[in-house]
Amino acid sequence: MISVYRRALLQTLDIFCLLLALTISGVTTIAPDLSVFDDYTGASLFTVFFYMLFFYILDAYSVAQEDFRETTGRVLVACCLGIISSATASYAFDHWRFDRETLLFLFTLSFVFCLGWRWLYYRNADKVTHPLRVLLVGVDTAGKVRQLLAEGLPKASIIGYVGEPGQGPEAGEYLGPPFMALEVAKKKGATMIVLLPDAPLDDDIAHELLEAKLRGRMVVDIRSFYEHVVQRLPLSQINDEWLLQTEGFSLNTRGSLRRLKRALDVGISLVLLILTLPVMLITALIVRLESPGPVIYKQDRVGLHEKEFTVYKFRSMRSDAEKNGAVWASANDARVTRFGKFIRKVRIDELPQLWNVLKGDMSFIGPRPERMAFVRELRKTIPYYSLRHTVKPGLTGWAQVRYPYGASEEDARRKLEYDLYYIKNMSMLLDIHILFKTVGVVLFPKGAR
Repeated sequence: MISVYRRALLQTLDIFCLLLALTISGVTTIAPDLSVFDDYTGASLFTVFFYMLFFYILDAYSVAQEDFRETTGRVLVACCLGIISSATASYAFDHWRFDRETLLFLFTLSFVFCLGWRWLYYRNADKVTHPLRVLLVGVDTAGKVRQLLAEGLPKASIIGYVGEPGQGPEAGEYLGPPFMALEVAKKKGATMIVLLPDAPLDDDIAHELLEAKLRGRMVVDIRSFYEHVVQRLPLSQINDEWLLQTEGFSLNTRGSLRRLKRALDVGISLVLLILTLPVMLITALIVRLESPGPVIYKQDRVGLHEKEFTVYKFRSMRSDAEKNGAVWASANDARVTRFGKFIRKVRIDELPQLWNVLKGDMSFIGPRPERMAFVRELRKTIPYYSLRHTVKPGLTGWAQVRYPYGASEEDARRKLEYDLYYIKNMSMLLDIHILFKTVGVVLFPKGAR
């Protein structure tokens, strides 16, 4: 919804900047009788394609949602990879490839222009965005909806709710009964009407809200809205009925998707095992030399249908790390070795799990497999936790690329919301999207422990 339109707008700005950089580079460094787009068609197309590909992979569109220095790093790396890839791809075309002067000038202009509009966006974010004014239909029990909207729409203003009166201060300001929703929305200048799970809607109210939606007013269900904007399922708002009636959760009923996913797992794991063999041999040697203990760390994890299997990783902790029992990993964990910190940051410690993928215990994409000791506890306190075991665990996944490594029950709850989003919306396109995101996470490690 909103995030999709925003991303499309930002991508359009990048395309415009690249075309402008190509035009200026052509006028400045190419012979006057030649055209950068007509005579260097291949080089121009490769430039736009690869730049946009790496902007996407490195997630260079979290503008104003992260520190500007990190945005600068993402843009710089994307431009470097973009110019190298486009130059390599166009090398086969004698009359389509740019010379070194043009490449250098094009790289400089592309970086300056693409970073420049981001800098302007950071400086003027408050002026170019207009916060939403939200009217709730239903009771915001314990302020949970306010918390959800604050995460997805941090600048949105909740003006109050229509529903049952006398709910206490945590529900927010009471503005009237449900049948006055449209009247209150007009009076208070609400730009969005959000329906909560307990919204008291009869046929007349539902008809009026439908008419308002068809006329252009934004009327949304909090669960579907949050799913599309934040891209996770809000545990505090979902129930069995909604999960049953909503679309998705179709992997186990779509045999063709399941078989295709397995075929790709086998093919890709075989290729990667061969390609990464030198890296794994060097890693094994360094692990062996740095600290005593086995090179490969074996641990039982919970997989499909809550069946346990043995997962393999390069050891990144001291061999006595859990002499007192299983504990969560934490930031700056003293048990992690110096080389272990590095291989965790770049995910090299996960490479032996390619064998788990080949065996069929895991898939490339799926929820992170946890240990039975943690699973037993989390099932008691987190609703729908067992749903994550209806698919194979993954080497990487939606929760892994969207949320830092979890070290508490609250982290597990948040990651489950991402896992449920993945299970509900599973598709090959989403898997490809996660693979690209994983590359970005490896290049810009965040939260790895």
